[in-house]
Amino acid sequence: MNIAELVTVKTIERKNALDEKPKPYSVEIRLLSCIQQGDVESLITQIKNLDSLIIMGRMSDNELTQYKYMALSIITLATRYAIQGGLSENKAYEFSDRVIKTIDRLTDKDQILQFTGIEIIKLTEDVKKNKKQPEFSPHIRNCMKYINENLYQKISVSSVANHCGISADYLSQIFKKEMGENLSTYILRQKLEKAKILLLKGVNEKEICFEVGFSSQAYFITVFKRFYKMTPSEYIKITKINN
Repeated sequence: MNIAELVTVKTIERKNALDEKPKPYSVEIRLLSCIQQGDVESLITQIKNLDSLIIMGRMSDNELTQYKYMALSIITLATRYAIQGGLSENKAYEFSDRVIKTIDRLTDKDQILQFTGIEIIKLTEDVKKNKKQPEFSPHIRNCMKYINENLYQKISVSSVANHCGISADYLSQIFKKEMGENLSTYILRQKLEKAKILLLKGVNEKEICFEVGFSSQAYFITVFKRFYKMTPSEYIKITKINN
């Protein structure tokens, strides 16, 4: 089955679709998290909600223009999350430029929805492939692989460096140069992204602490709030609204 057959999104025909109040960010959070994790299978189940994102809020009195504006906004966010998921900036921005130009030329709402859905799936597939064969140096690839395979453990910069067979200072230096963020921040971010997936699956906070290697539930909540400006409980409430 090809990608086009997987995408079955349809426009929602409502008399006052453009007048609807913006919905909470539950759909957006779920979809973008799938992109960042390279989780194609889960993303496909979220694509059915793409129409909800498109009609959310008023950006233009013209319906076609509204669909274009919102599709462009989604692609922009998807690009950022793909980069956070490890995709190179060059590849991500090439994707963004190409897709935005095409959306601008489309003249049908259904075409905009289907094209956007198909391209988001392709982008997520690129993130998934990149996680398996990252476009980084051998030390960084080894580093990322070790972290992703040991999220349940307490991971330090020193332990990762020992695994890679290089000094912690050198690893920190090349990681920041290639990835654009500190290694310690990347470790926490990967743990928290895994935690978000577990939260959406209904796993409680205590179990998540064990699954992703946090020393305590209080520390997990503190770090989660520092990264996402909300507690895990608040995140769950937001994602469950309107589901």
